[in-house]
Amino acid sequence: MAKGANNTSRTRKGKQENNESRTVNSKFSSFELSWFSPVGEQQSIVDSMDYNELTIVDSPSGTGKSSTVLWNALTEYKNKNFDKVYLIKNPTEAGDDQIGFLPSSAEDKISVHMEAMKSIFYQFVSKEKLENDIKTGNIVLTIPNFLLGTTIDNAIIILEEAQTMSPNTVKLISERAGKGSIVVIVGDSRQRYSVKKRDDGLNDLITRVTDEIDGVRRSKYDNTGYIKMTSDNNMRSSLSKFITEIYE
Repeated sequence: MAKGANNTSRTRKGKQENNESRTVNSKFSSFELSWFSPVGEQQSIVDSMDYNELTIVDSPSGTGKSSTVLWNALTEYKNKNFDKVYLIKNPTEAGDDQIGFLPSSAEDKISVHMEAMKSIFYQFVSKEKLENDIKTGNIVLTIPNFLLGTTIDNAIIILEEAQTMSPNTVKLISERAGKGSIVVIVGDSRQRYSVKKRDDGLNDLITRVTDEIDGVRRSKYDNTGYIKMTSDNNMRSSLSKFITEIYE
């Protein structure tokens, strides 16, 4: 068996082959997924999530990478191929104002961060449904520190803005994956905007799991998918695409 050979029992393909897909019931009726349809390299993200235990998406802003990952994760969750969806993101201080020096408790600061994370979901699920599934623990929005010592089974685990995490943090979160779980690492390897100049966990992981051959970087492990998008894939606006291009 090749290095990192795919344990297909963890992926949607494997579960379907093992007849483990379960019938969808009415509790999943508050989703709004039909309006979104992956295009171009977005479909490569979906394909990788369906077939690999680990998917790495390296893409500039405006390409729809986060929307694609979350859409597919919620689709799989709605279809009961996975029991839970985890969205994990650092409470990054991206600008010149550092929240550590602003008045408020740590809980309040994290609460603001969680609200920003929730907004990503609202394009696909109603507020009431999201709040309900957060309360039941089926959808989990959290930061890396809160996952120490945990094992996450049968879930899609999404690490957002992985370039703001240290290599040890990316390792820590990825190791939480238990039986039936897959991990999706999302970020932009060229974007470094953390006030605290952390080591880049995204670039570190890419270096570990890919090789560059004839100018093209590809995964060197059978259980890992690597998707690289560029400013050409920017669909946000012509200005957003222009800004991305001049900073490349």
